[in-house]
Amino acid sequence: MNAANRQAGLSQIVLLVVIAVALAAAYVAIDLYTGGEKDMLTVESRGVGMISALSAYKRESGAYPEALDKLVPKYVSAVSQCPGGVPMGYLVSSGEYVISCPNVVFKSMPYSYDSRSKRWRG
Repeated sequence: MNAANRQAGLSQIVLLVVIAVALAAAYVAIDLYTGGEKDMLTVESRGVGMISALSAYKRESGAYPEALDKLVPKYVSAVSQCPGGVPMGYLVSSGEYVISCPNVVFKSMPYSYDSRSKRWRG
């Protein structure tokens, strides 16, 4: 085998390794994306119950509660949990609130609902 053939074979091996690494990276990215999409839907579906309970609480008391625990058991049976198993986060300020879950979008960024804008974002 001459040097030219060896060089061509080595180039093909390097190309195959580069392709394998690119495919592995794409697989990880797709897995993170689809997992994040699923988690966002989970947060939104669980969040709807919390949003409804918060609205009912405000109708009856005139203000939002200082903690989601105040909704239990009259408005909800338990505080909704994030996909990772922790309770949803809650911040109330100036008559508005935000509920959120950490590590949802691409499994690394929070996903939250803002009552002021009435939108989910992450």
